[in-house]
Amino acid sequence: MKPERLLPFVVLLLLVGCSTPRVNPERPSPTATPVPASILTPDTNEPRSRPEPILGQLVLATQLDRDDAPRDDRTTIPPDARQLYLVVRASDVPAGSRLVAVWLRGSSEVGRTELPIEAPTPGPRWFALAFPADAKLTAGDYVVRLYLDDRFVDSIVFSVGGSRGATSLTETLVFTDSPPSGSGALQAFDTFPYGTVRVVAVLTDISTDTSENLWSRWSVDGQVLTERGGDEITSPFFRTFTLQRDEPLPAGTYTVEIFADQQMVAQGSFRIVAPSPTPTPGETVASVEDVRVVRAVEPGSGAPVGAAVRSIQAPARVYVTVLVRGLQPTDTLEVLWERAGTEVLRQPLSGLTLSSHWIAFPLDLPEETGTEPVPYRVRVFLNGTEVAQRTFLVMP
Repeated sequence: MKPERLLPFVVLLLLVGCSTPRVNPERPSPTATPVPASILTPDTNEPRSRPEPILGQLVLATQLDRDDAPRDDRTTIPPDARQLYLVVRASDVPAGSRLVAVWLRGSSEVGRTELPIEAPTPGPRWFALAFPADAKLTAGDYVVRLYLDDRFVDSIVFSVGGSRGATSLTETLVFTDSPPSGSGALQAFDTFPYGTVRVVAVLTDISTDTSENLWSRWSVDGQVLTERGGDEITSPFFRTFTLQRDEPLPAGTYTVEIFADQQMVAQGSFRIVAPSPTPTPGETVASVEDVRVVRAVEPGSGAPVGAAVRSIQAPARVYVTVLVRGLQPTDTLEVLWERAGTEVLRQPLSGLTLSSHWIAFPLDLPEETGTEPVPYRVRVFLNGTEVAQRTFLVMP
């Protein structure tokens, strides 16, 4: 084989490696199938019969050209608009798939648009999904979410009939780290340390009718993170809205908006600080900020999609997704997979420069032949130091 043909294989071996699985002689265990780690698109190094769909620019428009390209780009829609379209520029979308737009006002779905893809699209083109003709587009704040089949792609937040947040705010919103009790002073914070897993937004001195539908929208650094309903009512003097995760919440500046039905009644902000190491010359500044085990990742970024895996039926593919910051070529990130306490796979990665990025490490779980769930553990190392662990059960 010519040297130039060997080069891709050498690069692949330098990026992703694995060790031979150690098998317990008392109970033979199935061997997990290693899959190369992916920085941008999962399964990049796996042979495919067709390219991965590429879904790019997402636009809200009220007018279209003949090729469905948007004539305008809006985040505020006039109340007299005759039509509204979610337009996406895409390529390599396979025939037989569906683009789905889910239109939400607050936490309630007000419409759904489905566009079957009848022919493959090898080159980039625009696809337009119209707001349903039988739904009403009244004044208020909306979200439209785009899916390819059942996979979430992206979303746009927009308003109808005026600028978002233009209403006068009537409530006081403060933030704390635990639900307030019936007695004692409320300890409010505007800054939370890195590693925070729970923030409680407290609506105090409420004048809003308690029968109204109260819900919250949480954004971090300008991007909508989640929308949540209110917590269980424990006091007539305040309402609470809790954001809680198993892993640390991302660092950044958060904005929380509280709505009574579709009327914004309160808004506040807080910050979760990022780790601020002060390294000496030659010392690494890399850090691991989040680790999740999931069933799927976004093809464009490697970011996790869906809830964290707690248990899963084998055979199946899972990913451990690692959010790194400040990674340098001299840093080594390594993922170690263990089945019932026995190492089955190592996936080291080095030679990369990433300021802030998700990295996805896939693993194909073989079918289990026993009758009991098998515990798996994922250990993540940065430069030889263990920085995170995640566990889950594999069902036979």
